[in-house]
Amino acid sequence: MSAPGLMAMLAGSLAFFLWRYLLLTARLNAHAQKLETAMEALADQNWELRESEERYHDLIRTQGDVIIRKDLAGRLTYVNEVFCNTFGVERADIIGQPFLPEIPEGEAPRLLGDFAGLALPPYRVRYDQKIVTQQGPLWFSWEEFAIREDQGRLKEIQVVGRDITDRKETETRLSEALEQAKAASGAKSLFLATMSHEIRTPMNGVIGMNDLLLGTKLTPAQRDYAEAVKQSGQSLLTIINDILDYSKIEAGKITLDEELLDIRDTVESVCELLFSRARENKIDIAATIDADVPKLLVGDENRLRQVLLNLMGNAVKFTTQGGVLAHVALDNQPPSNPDNVRIRVSIEDTGIGMSPHQVDHIFDEFSQADSSLTRRYEGTGLGLAITKRLVKVMGGTIRVTSQQGLGSVFSFTIELIRDPQEEALDLPVLRNLRVLTATDHMMTSRALQHTLDITQAQVDFVSPSELTPHMLHAGAFDVVIVEDISKRIELVRTLEEMRAKNTRVLTLVAAGQKPAQKFDGYLIRPLRRGSLYQRLLGEKEDELVPEQTVSVITSAPLTILVAEDNELNAVLTRTLLERNGHDVTIVGTGLGVINALETHDPHHYDMVLMDLHMPEMDGFAATKVARGLEEGKGDLPIIALTANAMVEDREACLQAGMDDYLSKPVSPVDFDRMLETWRGRHSSVSAA
Repeated sequence: MSAPGLMAMLAGSLAFFLWRYLLLTARLNAHAQKLETAMEALADQNWELRESEERYHDLIRTQGDVIIRKDLAGRLTYVNEVFCNTFGVERADIIGQPFLPEIPEGEAPRLLGDFAGLALPPYRVRYDQKIVTQQGPLWFSWEEFAIREDQGRLKEIQVVGRDITDRKETETRLSEALEQAKAASGAKSLFLATMSHEIRTPMNGVIGMNDLLLGTKLTPAQRDYAEAVKQSGQSLLTIINDILDYSKIEAGKITLDEELLDIRDTVESVCELLFSRARENKIDIAATIDADVPKLLVGDENRLRQVLLNLMGNAVKFTTQGGVLAHVALDNQPPSNPDNVRIRVSIEDTGIGMSPHQVDHIFDEFSQADSSLTRRYEGTGLGLAITKRLVKVMGGTIRVTSQQGLGSVFSFTIELIRDPQEEALDLPVLRNLRVLTATDHMMTSRALQHTLDITQAQVDFVSPSELTPHMLHAGAFDVVIVEDISKRIELVRTLEEMRAKNTRVLTLVAAGQKPAQKFDGYLIRPLRRGSLYQRLLGEKEDELVPEQTVSVITSAPLTILVAEDNELNAVLTRTLLERNGHDVTIVGTGLGVINALETHDPHHYDMVLMDLHMPEMDGFAATKVARGLEEGKGDLPIIALTANAMVEDREACLQAGMDDYLSKPVSPVDFDRMLETWRGRHSSVSAA
């Protein structure tokens, strides 16, 4: 090969190797750059890991909770500084050693971190434990959970304990306070029961003997004095009942009975009960019931009556002109249960009314609309507070609207159970009947209008002063309802002429009064809807309803054994019984009851009236012994006659083997009704 060719070949080879060198150098530089970048990233990650680890260790060191780990052999593999400070140990001395905290005397022992309960979900165990520490006995809330390897095998257990001593001490104080409150509540209930008994015992004598006094011949002045005693006694009894009711509601001891009730009769009977009081205030009282209100419902009639008496009694108390009207209707809001009926009752009065401030606080405990030292109306201020709570218990609400000088309207709703046997009311339709009513009594007039509107009768309303013979003749009325017009001879003559032409004339009279002119019948205020419909349909009238029902025993006399250690009450009971012809034996102790029963032949006594608190042997013990006597003695009806008035007292009497219960002071009517209830019956209570 020639020298030039060789040189060319060498030059080409050198260029190729140079190119390869440069290419490899470039690749090495790129790879080196990648390695440098990766090393920088690894360095950053390593720094972040060290920083994270330092933060973790700082967190563990500053964590307020005790943290430990144990291996499967129960040896400590890790403890934090809180653990060392809590138990006064050095980490180097405790690692690799088992740990069992000291338990204060009397506390239940438990092995800390023993793996028990960690094998199943949620793989955690929580419990509270009191242990001894450097700072003394402390409560800790411990949480244990398992630490596992990647393959799922149990490796260690971690235990975290939080100091909850403050919380436990708070709970202890609250528990002690609760126990103290229960004890105080029990003491209060015992005090109220005792005071009720101690007050009711003499009150029974005062009210009962005063009633007997009123039944005798007295001078007008003496009768006024005796009536004043009666009113004062009833006022005191009302105060006692309010306080007892409030305490029972406050203690949650109010239970509702479910019994069939006629809400129309309940409202109308409350009106009748308050009528005499309304007459004393020279005001009118009446009730109206919408046509779609079911006649029979299921609920607690006694509690409903109590609410009505509180509200309507208050309305009468604070009204001196006009009157009081109770209205019963179905509420617009649906009941909580389709088997229930939601009833709204409104009590409207034309009394003194209240300011907005008084309205805002009228349902507060011990609150009165007039709380000044010069107030005219007495009372505890508990009646409306009790009423509000009773309404709430019966599933309802209560509200009031009022304006000073113009009166108030209290309205409440309650839920009652619909009677499945209830049938639609068969109200008369009298659209062709023309009726004229003439009365000056505001609420009676409104009740007449509402009740007649239901029948679709054509009704004209005038005051008695506007009534003229011309008006009567021109109206072609089928029925005329008038008050006393005996002194208006011309009107009486006109009405007699109309009667001859088949117009029926009804006289409107107050309860207990006799009509001056009977005409074709009479209607009694406060008006009952059923009575009005009977008169409009021409049915036979009922007897006059007296203001006070006097019980007259027409049955054969009873032989009654009475246990009563209070001399005055013994005299009162004997008098009430003997005036109706009963044969009475009085004993002063429960032991006297047993002796009397054992001395006489079986069936000698018809029943036993048993006081509870007596010397030698109380009523409960005497009842238990009596139930163990032979037939005719052990199965006598035993009725508790006691000044104890709490709900639990009644239950205690029934559980002790007594058949019934009367709380002093007892009205003669209730007394006689109880005797008739148990006349000729035997006790259903078995001997203990």
